[in-house]
Amino acid sequence: MQLKFTKTVHLRITRKVKPLKFTYQLNNDVISDVNEYKYLGVIIFPDLRWSQHIQNICSSASRKLGLLRRKLRSAAPSVKLQAYNSLVRPKLEYAGIVWEPNTKKNASQLEMVQRRAIRLINGKYNRLDSPSSLMIANNISSLQHRRKIARLKFLSLLYHNRLRIESSLYLSPSSSRETRHHHQYSLEPIFARTNIFKYSFFPRTITDWNALPRDIFFAPDFNGAFESHTF
Repeated sequence: MQLKFTKTVHLRITRKVKPLKFTYQLNNDVISDVNEYKYLGVIIFPDLRWSQHIQNICSSASRKLGLLRRKLRSAAPSVKLQAYNSLVRPKLEYAGIVWEPNTKKNASQLEMVQRRAIRLINGKYNRLDSPSSLMIANNISSLQHRRKIARLKFLSLLYHNRLRIESSLYLSPSSSRETRHHHQYSLEPIFARTNIFKYSFFPRTITDWNALPRDIFFAPDFNGAFESHTF
């Protein structure tokens, strides 16, 4: 693989107040330092926090939602719902298993966009109209719930070696004996000293995986079983 200097940057990942700084070169040209980098649509920051990325995708989704409000003003609720599912929600969920928020503020920012969307879909803007009730009526799950399902689905694919990723590099069978609350599919938890790591994909999802009821793993439709499971 040949690296292109014009597309090469250096992003220092650290939480240190005074990090060590080095100059890197490619073909005798100094690689420029950056404070953030957008990689495959995800904005990465040196401290691995996702607040700015979440703010950006909420702004993008809100602009798209505003466009739908103008263009679909007289459309049927079913059309608005389809437009939301196709054009807005994907912006709020793309690569969500990577950047899932660990703060109420960030999680609320995402849910707020969907709550505005559900009002648009149903034409219900009165303060007395509950977005939560409208979501239930339209069979729309919270974004947080959908991200959790997405994480567990991805881990299931990795666990059963259905991805081109060596699962043994990331997953280890639990060393604890099987009990009523500890099923045979349990994985060894990953210890984390910081919240940044604790709420990253593997530590967080392994904890959720181990907490699943034993019956889900023996259900004929595994994916359907934990999608319908109430977390």
